[in-house]
Amino acid sequence: MFLRRFWVILALLSPALPLHAQDARSMGVGGAATAAPMGIFGLYWNPSQLALPSGSASGWSVASGFSAFDTSNTGLPILHFQPSDALQSSQDPVERYQQYLGLFAAKYFGGAGGVLWDQELNYLSSQSALQFFNDRSNGNIMPASTYNNMNFQQTNQQIATLELSYAMPMPLGSLQIFTIGGSLKYYDGIQYQQTTLNGNYSQLTPGSGYTYTKTTSDSGSGMGIDLGLLAQVTSSLQLGMMFENIQSNFTWQATQQNYQFDGSSNANESPSGPAQSVTVSAPFPYATKLGLLLAPEGKDIDLEGQVVWSQGQTRWSGGLERFYPQSHIVVRLGTFADEVSNQQIWCAGVGYVSKLVDVDASFETRSIPDLQDSIALGGALDAVVNF
Repeated sequence: MFLRRFWVILALLSPALPLHAQDARSMGVGGAATAAPMGIFGLYWNPSQLALPSGSASGWSVASGFSAFDTSNTGLPILHFQPSDALQSSQDPVERYQQYLGLFAAKYFGGAGGVLWDQELNYLSSQSALQFFNDRSNGNIMPASTYNNMNFQQTNQQIATLELSYAMPMPLGSLQIFTIGGSLKYYDGIQYQQTTLNGNYSQLTPGSGYTYTKTTSDSGSGMGIDLGLLAQVTSSLQLGMMFENIQSNFTWQATQQNYQFDGSSNANESPSGPAQSVTVSAPFPYATKLGLLLAPEGKDIDLEGQVVWSQGQTRWSGGLERFYPQSHIVVRLGTFADEVSNQQIWCAGVGYVSKLVDVDASFETRSIPDLQDSIALGGALDAVVNF
């Protein structure tokens, strides 16, 4: 079999960057974590935070957690998402985004390292493609059936990221605290599968058929660099800035196979030509994040805000933390605008904080208390142990 090697530039359907939380602490404040006290989770949100005192006597901390998020733009309950339910909805195209994240990290004073496992589903379909799939599965494709401008793309991928970060304090004028930190990220692609459909289909036209493409891979790699800054302007005001993916490259070594469906014979898809070796280039987009933390003295309250600029879009998020020191409890509330559903998502969380261990849990939803009817749902659980 003759294999050709060529470069294929693909725009992944995922949001410009994963704004959804990597941990329960940040999820509780809507992901507004650039200037918030994230501790060891500053590894991801802003590496300059790692230079702040952690309260650990030996300097060592370890953390582990898991989070999930699922949303779509159909306006229907995400727990009951089915392509047939999305058919003829008010949305064209129909979008869905799903993400599962797992994190393990260790910190020693200003240095930290960790592994982030990321599994994503990105789904986009025109109403024409949904109608075709629905009619075909139900045997309703009639001799006069015609489907125009069918566009469908579904991408599943799993990526493990090894991240190494370091931060240090630096004197700067009258600022009470000024720290700078950076992260080096190595991406290891575990699995990639993308299914793409486009074209027109007419049952009456001999030889008419659509192009159906599958791209699969179990090998990918790349590198990324982040830079973070943190400044305490006053005892109550802290600013953070994050430059994410200043340098980024990522590629999948994949196999691509085209399929053809012939309407005149009503045959199933059959391979069209030989499979080809391709390189899918998918660098992570550059983003600038600006965060603010307001902590009024003696109030045991933190107010967090964040704005992100990436790929020509501006996104806002905000949160509040209320501390109860005597009970070692912290309660969190937050919100962010979901870029898939175009709805405001609400977040809540609770944590237990002590010198030895921190445990946090959070969830995200659009509908309270009817979670089963929400267009978006998410949750996270994590723990930190200080030595």
